[in-house]
Amino acid sequence: MKISKNVKDALRPIRDIVSTYLGYQYDFYRYFRYAGWRLPSRYSVRDYKAAKIYHRLEKSLSFRNRDPESGWSAADDLVRHLKRSQAIKGGFTFHEKIGLKVLGDFIALAPVQQKQDRLGVIDFWQQHKDIASGQGGVLEKNLVSLQSGKLADPEAFFSSRVSVRDFSSEAVAKEDIEKALLLALNTPSVCNRQATFVYCLNARSDIDTALLLQNGNRGFGHEIPCLLILCADLSAFDTAGERYQHWIDGGMFSMSIIWALHSLGLSSCCLNWSKGPGDDLKLRKLIDIKDEHTVLMMLAVGVARENVKVCYSARKTVTDFYHYMD
Repeated sequence: MKISKNVKDALRPIRDIVSTYLGYQYDFYRYFRYAGWRLPSRYSVRDYKAAKIYHRLEKSLSFRNRDPESGWSAADDLVRHLKRSQAIKGGFTFHEKIGLKVLGDFIALAPVQQKQDRLGVIDFWQQHKDIASGQGGVLEKNLVSLQSGKLADPEAFFSSRVSVRDFSSEAVAKEDIEKALLLALNTPSVCNRQATFVYCLNARSDIDTALLLQNGNRGFGHEIPCLLILCADLSAFDTAGERYQHWIDGGMFSMSIIWALHSLGLSSCCLNWSKGPGDDLKLRKLIDIKDEHTVLMMLAVGVARENVKVCYSARKTVTDFYHYMD
């Protein structure tokens, strides 16, 4: 028995290296197959692309010491994008309509001489300004408004949140989940693309099916009243430098959901999805997850019982991971 255990321990690193290589290949295939460069005419891809472009204009409009000549390159790119979308059935997307609004804000602030040199951009906007969104651009904020959400007791808020694995039988209200997601939409994302997606499972059979491949729910998974599958949309990203961005944006959004649920009095427990290609493909056969959506994690949500036991989960001191450089 001891010899067998030693052999397994010796072979484990080799197994992990092989599995890691296969995982990298799977990730490469998925990025190659579903990233935004593949289907530029798809609604979602056009929508993300528009946000990526017009956000350059928003940043230009937000600078305190703004160069009045900056931004025209982004304006040209946006108009080229919108012209291509114009010919596609279905009309402009959500972010494309916002792009029109931002373009109008940008043109309004441009010097007269510059407008004369960019009549093509201005003419295009004039022709389509009636369908521009009422959202987007820049907002004026003061210090009072920026600090209006300051917590009276931040220590209590952050330290009172723990991972709960003992939920009551109380159902989770659909309205509470939707409110938490609405709050989480305030999460920053690259160029404000908001490339995240959430699948919410409430039926016992659906939850049990999804948890079949997740090995961190043993002992309590059968009592989880609501399960969220948190995903990131690969079609939002189209450059080599963004190959990991869906994990970053998705991770930030996931944590925002967790804090939002906590603010509403709901408990949660993160269920990792550190899985290889085989289990990921199996999950997609069990649950109808879009091909372009990368599964980030699962999240158990519910109302905690009146009294529960939770893991101690001791924390490091700040000095363990913080280096102040002056």
